[in-house]
Amino acid sequence: MTLDPSHSKSRQTAIEQQSFSLETASLGIEPDVKRFRDIVKGKVREDLNEYITSDEIIAQHGNDLISVPVKEITIPRFIFGANDKGVGEGEGEDGAGPGGRRGGTGEGKHLREEKFHIEELADLLGEELKLPRIKPRLTSGLEDAVPRYEGISRRGPPALRDHKRTFKEALKRAVAEESYDDQDPNIVPIKDDFRYRSARLKPRPKTNAVIFYVIDVSGSMGEEEKSLARNTAFWTDAWIDRQYQGTEKCYIIHDVSAKVVDRDTFFTTRESGGTVISSAYQLAKEQMFARFSPDEWNIYLFHFSDGDNSSPADSQKALDLLKQDILPYVNLFGYVEIGASRTGGGFIEFLQPHLQDQEAAVLTHMGDRNDIIPVIKDLLGTGR
Repeated sequence: MTLDPSHSKSRQTAIEQQSFSLETASLGIEPDVKRFRDIVKGKVREDLNEYITSDEIIAQHGNDLISVPVKEITIPRFIFGANDKGVGEGEGEDGAGPGGRRGGTGEGKHLREEKFHIEELADLLGEELKLPRIKPRLTSGLEDAVPRYEGISRRGPPALRDHKRTFKEALKRAVAEESYDDQDPNIVPIKDDFRYRSARLKPRPKTNAVIFYVIDVSGSMGEEEKSLARNTAFWTDAWIDRQYQGTEKCYIIHDVSAKVVDRDTFFTTRESGGTVISSAYQLAKEQMFARFSPDEWNIYLFHFSDGDNSSPADSQKALDLLKQDILPYVNLFGYVEIGASRTGGGFIEFLQPHLQDQEAAVLTHMGDRNDIIPVIKDLLGTGR
């Protein structure tokens, strides 16, 4: 059998065109979708402060997707037909609808709901605040075996079928069998053509983290104070979650005594009575060593309080617990004092001279919602 070189060249050209059409078809409208998504993210970034200080997004916590109200984006579109007059020319008609009711003269606020993964919003927060990436402290040599789909196999489940490689194998087979028709390039893969992505296990150091959230629920902590704590905790949570393969949460509430609770209780409990801050640090210490060994976990502890404590003696006891049993073992301890006054005998004033040289300690004050973003920057700007 004699092969015609020109015929072989035309076949090769057809194969290349077929492969190119497959790749471009797989793109479809993805570039346009990505551009539109970037526009939406830009709108969200412009109003990021509004979203971060709102309780609406936080109320959806637990969902994979978060609904974000985005100001309406006008998409340019063509209108077919005659247009004898310029845009905006001519007399307008009365806008009154049935019943003679007229619309208001003010411009409406047009919003559309866009779905975002919380990870996307966390990344926007990090970009906007220029937050450094956290460098986790490696644990005691423990490793996870992580699958990475980098190989190709002739066997595998349908979900891992590599359609592009399968098509190319089918195309090569058709050319080799001379069953490929330039005029009717219909390629039907057979079983021997199928290719599948295969996993290779790669070791990865464990860098799991646990976050302790501690909140003062004594009588002086009202709903607004807890809302400020909730917002700060939510976005702090989102950013730390982006830095680790997995995070655990431990929620502690305290007044004169402390106890571990679930997330809902943490943000909804309101009790009366006095405050014994050392009770919270003692419980955090016990939970840390019983459940989350510092040798195996990256540990974060964030405490929200109005700064009132029962006595100077208890403030000293709390400080001793911090310096001896907490700060040596944590990546970061953050204390946020919530209240309208930035001066006066709060707990933060007591701590500052003792902890100002501690790299793992961040002490900051929050007066109102305008302080949420600066406080997040204070807590996460250390990159610990």
